[in-house]
Amino acid sequence: MDQLKTREEILLRMVKSFTENEVAPFDSEIDQTRSYVNNLLEKVHDAGFYSLVTPEEYGGAGFDGRTSAKVLNILAKGNASIAVTLEGHYKSVEQIVKYGNDKLKAKYLPQSADRIIAFPMTEPTGGSNPMGINSHAEKHGDSWIINGDKIMITNGGLAEIYCAMVKTAPTELSFFVVDQDMDGFKFGKQEKFLGLTGCPIGEILMDNIEVDEYHLLGKVGMGPEIGNSAHDDARVLMGAVLTGIMEHQLDIVSEYATQRKAMDTPIIELQTIQRKVADMTIAKETTKLLYQQAAIMKDSGQDYEQEAAMAKAHGSRAAVKSGDDALQILGGYGYSLEYPVEHLIRDARAMELAEGSVEKMRTEIALIEAKSRV
Repeated sequence: MDQLKTREEILLRMVKSFTENEVAPFDSEIDQTRSYVNNLLEKVHDAGFYSLVTPEEYGGAGFDGRTSAKVLNILAKGNASIAVTLEGHYKSVEQIVKYGNDKLKAKYLPQSADRIIAFPMTEPTGGSNPMGINSHAEKHGDSWIINGDKIMITNGGLAEIYCAMVKTAPTELSFFVVDQDMDGFKFGKQEKFLGLTGCPIGEILMDNIEVDEYHLLGKVGMGPEIGNSAHDDARVLMGAVLTGIMEHQLDIVSEYATQRKAMDTPIIELQTIQRKVADMTIAKETTKLLYQQAAIMKDSGQDYEQEAAMAKAHGSRAAVKSGDDALQILGGYGYSLEYPVEHLIRDARAMELAEGSVEKMRTEIALIEAKSRV
């Protein structure tokens, strides 16, 4: 246990230094250019962050959910986009770990150190209701033929490997692993979203892609279970990212409020400002506790679906409100495009939609709570 603790501490110190030197200085430039400037992706790769959750037997670092969430918390304080890119990769790797057969794991998990993996589910006809999708796979001998289009994929166009949800029967959902090197695989359009602009969101087109049986994740018909597992893992990590966004907001506000004066008095001494800073701090700490509790439960093998949903639902709403408070404290400067507050609000707002809307999260939380009391 002490050895694991020391290993985690060394990692987190390294991530903190990396964020301060390679991520935070380029936060606004990433947002404005919609790209990972200064060779950031290459540096993230070279630092070993791609393989953080990949098991050691497949060449990864094998860190648990609690540690990987802390890493994204730190990175998101520097820039939320790069943290979300890793969030999408980590949740995808974890589903291959959980549901992949030995041959699939042996092929793709070692590649996760160098190639980003994504998890496409959404289609124009199927978002919150996955049964609305049109992508499908048909069995031909020992192979499957996959057809369909996926849109609004986190890391779409950047990732090289995709765990794609398709129909294997009219009311049956399954997942297959495909990659960009396969015949019939193409990239489609890139979205231009308001926030998290560094993280690419794109489309993939699957035209008669043929895969062997071992590319099936889990078993035929396990799509809903695998999809829910990926959502739960993503929501834990999103709670960590949202905590990082709020920490960034608080850094900006604290520096400004201690330096900005009204009649020779720093505005941090005004109760109206103090209340907003206090609310922001409480919101940040609450989200932090929620995501860490969810991660602890996940690592110990407990059911963490409700806690993960709470971390994302509370955290996304809280981060938007916290950003609005930060903007109000900075006044005209907060409303200026020259300051990062406005893009932090846009980044947080994206997470009220991604991996299930806030409304959907509240429905899930309520139903789980009601069921637990029957």
